[in-house]
Amino acid sequence: MFVSKAFQALGRSLIILGGLTLLFVAYQLWGTGVLTDRYQSDLEEDFSELIDVVEETTSTTNAPETNESVESNYAELLWRPEGQAMAQLVIPKMGLTATIVSGVSSESLRRGPGHFPDTPMPGMPGNSAIAGHRTTWGAPFGNIEKLEPGDEIKIQTIQGTFTYVVLEQNGGRGNFIVSPNEFDVLDQDFNSSPNRLTLVSCHPKLTARNRIIVVAELIGEPAESFQRPDYLSQPRFRLAFDEEVVAEALREEGFEDPSQNAIGESPSVENTEELVVETQGTESDRSEITDELATAEDLTTGTQPQQVSGFGEGLSGDRSAITPSITWGLALITLIMTAGFIAKRWRRWPTYFLSLAPIIAVMLVWFFNLDRALPSY
Repeated sequence: MFVSKAFQALGRSLIILGGLTLLFVAYQLWGTGVLTDRYQSDLEEDFSELIDVVEETTSTTNAPETNESVESNYAELLWRPEGQAMAQLVIPKMGLTATIVSGVSSESLRRGPGHFPDTPMPGMPGNSAIAGHRTTWGAPFGNIEKLEPGDEIKIQTIQGTFTYVVLEQNGGRGNFIVSPNEFDVLDQDFNSSPNRLTLVSCHPKLTARNRIIVVAELIGEPAESFQRPDYLSQPRFRLAFDEEVVAEALREEGFEDPSQNAIGESPSVENTEELVVETQGTESDRSEITDELATAEDLTTGTQPQQVSGFGEGLSGDRSAITPSITWGLALITLIMTAGFIAKRWRRWPTYFLSLAPIIAVMLVWFFNLDRALPSY
C-alpha cells in the first residue's frame, strides 16, 4: 500500500512538473512576445516625441547660445539612457519594424533590439552594433538568417534615416557564426573599415551557445559624429529613500526643486511613501550621494544593475535573478501542495477553483524570474 501511494505521488509530481515545463516554454515563446509588444508600443510613441522635441529645439535655437551648448544638448537627445528609445529599425527582408533601445542588458533586450553603448550611433562613422533576441521576447531577429548580401537595412535616428546594405561573408552568405566571447567583431573602426552596422543574435535557434553576426555597410556619407556624454558612460545606480528625507536633504544642499537629485537626474516616484532616485556616476559618487541624502536607517534599498562589457551578458542570462527564481519556484510548489492537501480534506473542485488565481499569479512571477536567470535566445 505504501509503495503504491508513493508511486502515485511520484506520478502526480511528474505530471505537474511536465505541465509546468510546457507552460514555461509557451510563456517564453509567446508570453514574452506579448510583453515586448507593449514595450514597443510605448517606445514608438517615445521616439516620435523625441523627434518632435528635436525639431522644436532645432527651430527655436537662438544665436546667443554657444555652439558648445547646442552640441551638448543635441548629444544628450541623441545618446539616450539605458532602456530608452533611440532609433527606429526597418528590415524589409525580415518584415521587421522595431524601436531600438539604448543598451544590451537583459532588461533592455526585453524591450526590443538594443544598441551597444560603446559603439557609434547608427549613421555615424565607424561600426555601430545592435543585438536582439531570435526566439523569445518578440524575436525581433527571428529571421536574421534570411538576410543575404545586398539586402537593405534602414535606421532612423534624430540625425536622419540611414541605409545599410548587407555584406557578403564566406561562402556567399549574409552571416557568419562566432562564439559568445569573440568581441572583436565589434572592434572595427572607421580608419580600417567602411562605416558599418553589425547585427548580433543567438545561434542556433532555441540556444545561446553561439552568436550569429550580420555586417552591413552604410550607403552614402555618414552623419556628424557626436561624443557620448560622460555621465552616460558611468555605472547607473538605483537608490530608494524616504521622500521627505530626500527633499529636506536636497534643500539643505541648495536645490530648490526636490524633483532634481544631486547630479541633475529626475527621480521617479513609485508611491507616496518612497522616492526612487536613479543616479549615474562612479562608486565613490554613489557613496557620497548616499552619505549626504540618507542615514543608515533612512536608506531602504541600493542596487547596481547588471553592467555589460561584451555581447554575451544581455543574451546569456542575469545571475541576479537566480535567487528570486528559486524563491518563487518554492512558493509555487508550496501553494500547489497546500491546495492539494486542502482538497483532500474539504471539497476538491471548490478548492481548485479558489486556488487557481493565486497559483497562476505566482507561476507567472516565477516564469518571469526564471526566464531572466536562464540564457535568453
